[in-house]
Amino acid sequence: MSDHLLPFNIVCFGDSLTLGYLSPTRHLPFPEGIPYGSYLQEWIGNRGQVLVRGVCGETTQDMRRRFHADVLEPLPQVAIFLGGTNDLGLGISSSEILGNLDFFYEHAQRHGILPVAVTVPSIREDVEQNDHSTDGSSNGVISPAIKRAIAQRVTLNQAITKLGSQRHFPVVDWFTETCEPETQALAIAYSNDGLHLATTGYRRLAEMIWEQVLADLLKKQID
Repeated sequence: MSDHLLPFNIVCFGDSLTLGYLSPTRHLPFPEGIPYGSYLQEWIGNRGQVLVRGVCGETTQDMRRRFHADVLEPLPQVAIFLGGTNDLGLGISSSEILGNLDFFYEHAQRHGILPVAVTVPSIREDVEQNDHSTDGSSNGVISPAIKRAIAQRVTLNQAITKLGSQRHFPVVDWFTETCEPETQALAIAYSNDGLHLATTGYRRLAEMIWEQVLADLLKKQID
C-alpha cells in the first residue's frame, strides 16, 4: 500500500447544499444542519479525513475563486463537487454552469484527484406538509415556474452525466434519487424548504457516495 494513499482524504466542495443547510421552519425554528460529509467522516473513521468546503449562496463562478485553496492545496484522493443551484436561481445558463463545473472536474483529474460529480437536486414550492396528500406527494400540481426550474435542472444534470461518461469519473444522481418519479419535483420526504434538503436528503447523498464510490476505493486501499 502506497504511503501516498494514507490517510484517505476527501474534500466536499460546493454551496449551502454541501454545508447541509436547513432553513428555519414553523416546526423547527432553530435547525442545525448536518453536512453529508459528516456522515462520510463517521463511516471512514480514522482511515482518513473529510474536509467540508461549502459556502452558502455561492455560484460556480464564486467557487472557482477558492478552488485552488480548498481543493488543490489539500490534494485529496477524492473531491466531491456539487454546484449550480444558486446559478440557476440567478438565471445563469446551463452552459456557463457546466463550463465552471468542467473546470473543477478537469483540473482535479490533472492533479491526480478523483472528481465525483453530484447532480443538482430538484425543487418544489415551499409549502407545509399539511398542504399535501397523506403520502406527502404533490398530487401532480406544480406551478409553471417550478416546472421550468425542474427542466433546467434536468438539462444541466444530463450534461453533467454525459461529461462523467466521457471523462470516466463517477456521477452520483442525487436528483433522481430525491425527486417524485411522476413530477420530478423534490420529494417532500427529502425537502426542508423546497430548495434545500432535509437531513434525510443529506444523509441519503452520503449513503449514495459511500455505496457507489468510496466503499470500493477504501477496500482497494486496504487490499
